[in-house]
Amino acid sequence: MTNTRGVNWPAGQFSIPFAAAALHNCTTRVIERTHDNLHWQLADDFAPLLETVLHAPVRVVKESAAKIVTENSVAGRTFFVKRYRHAAVPLRPLKFLFKPTQAALEWRLAEALEQLRVPIVRHVALGEKRSATGVQESVLMTEAFSGVPVNKEMAQRERIVEFVDRIWRAGVFHRDLHPANLLINPATGELRLVDLHGIVIRREPIEQERKQMLAVIHMTLPLPVPHDVAQLSAEMRKRTFFIRSKRSLRTNRDFSIRRFGEWKWNVRIAAVTPDVEQILCDPDRFIESAAPLKRGRSATVTGNGRFVLKRHNFKKPHNPLKDLFRGSRARQGFRKAYHLELCGIATPRVIAAADHRAFGFPTRSFLLMEQVSGATNAGKWNGDERAGARALGQLIGRLHSEGFAHRDLKEMNLLFDAQGLPCLIDLDGLNFVGSISNTEARANLKRLAEGIRDAQKLSRRATIVFLLHYCRTRRIRPEALFPKS
Repeated sequence: MTNTRGVNWPAGQFSIPFAAAALHNCTTRVIERTHDNLHWQLADDFAPLLETVLHAPVRVVKESAAKIVTENSVAGRTFFVKRYRHAAVPLRPLKFLFKPTQAALEWRLAEALEQLRVPIVRHVALGEKRSATGVQESVLMTEAFSGVPVNKEMAQRERIVEFVDRIWRAGVFHRDLHPANLLINPATGELRLVDLHGIVIRREPIEQERKQMLAVIHMTLPLPVPHDVAQLSAEMRKRTFFIRSKRSLRTNRDFSIRRFGEWKWNVRIAAVTPDVEQILCDPDRFIESAAPLKRGRSATVTGNGRFVLKRHNFKKPHNPLKDLFRGSRARQGFRKAYHLELCGIATPRVIAAADHRAFGFPTRSFLLMEQVSGATNAGKWNGDERAGARALGQLIGRLHSEGFAHRDLKEMNLLFDAQGLPCLIDLDGLNFVGSISNTEARANLKRLAEGIRDAQKLSRRATIVFLLHYCRTRRIRPEALFPKS
């Protein structure tokens, strides 16, 4: 059946009637048909390709228990197929008897945005499989656009700001406008929105929402924005990355929970190689056979040149009870390292974490990470003094700017690699506090200065260079950090 139709938005989707008004005269031709037990709404020129696309060779882009995204290519055209497997989650199909699916909402949003002349990737098909117990499956198809995420095309930053202003003036507010949701064609400079989840259409634009969209992009892609937008972006960045770091302990595109031998590990999927699997199957054997890096009551650390394995040992009788609620030290370290990685702060790349439990209580835990090549701790490093001070000042300044405090910031926990670049190790004393006070910052810096001074002569010149670059990175004046008494 072919029809020309408007779209009836679900109650509560918009607080104003603007979207319905924009669609009142919708002239998009949509063909409806049933295929493979799904009811489809299809763009008329795409309808003849449906079956071919569904049965084309695919490349999996991302996959989880309830959703899979694939890339299907047919006759020189590429389509992305987002398939929601609602039946994989108990009772989820039932709720879509009373509300639209995510796929249906995006399909309708795409029609509204086209009417507003907002550039988006083309949506060509919506399919849903319904039964008496709800929507079992929904499928959304979009046609590929010759573009890349804007974070890979830094030369077009002014165009990005102009694009945000354009869609904002059209009444569009995108709650999650991060660089991956905005594609740009490097050759033409054309920009289009992708993944429309999070979009709201307003009758009248709201200035604060324009700032928020710019701030979200600015979190990972520096843009020419006003100072107040930059400040908003910095605060949003801290909250967002802290929340996003939790994904390291869940199953998603990058991380998973897998069993190796008798052990259940949180792993970084891309890092699991046969050599890594061998370590994960018997971590205690690796601890005993690899070169010792640290042996203490609380932790044992060994490495083989490629990997470092840290075992947190049973220390105090009450620790297993505390770890039951806060998570083991290895799992905390795994998340902290990923949090630093999101913030662009150098630390060894973590690979896996696991707990050994007795009667349900974690009694010891393991953290596997990559080993830093040619590493020397800051107390023994003898490279260019000025370059080292500058690099350390920038690293610690970035650490504090991102809202981290480190109660054990000593020279042994800072390594210089073979290229003379510093990184942070041993994250047990690291805590995300959101906003670090100058008093706490001074305490961190004092602890570091004392350790380096005891290990080697700390020249006045190196101290000044360090503080200068630390303050520049944090965008504070030295007198704010060390006020005159």
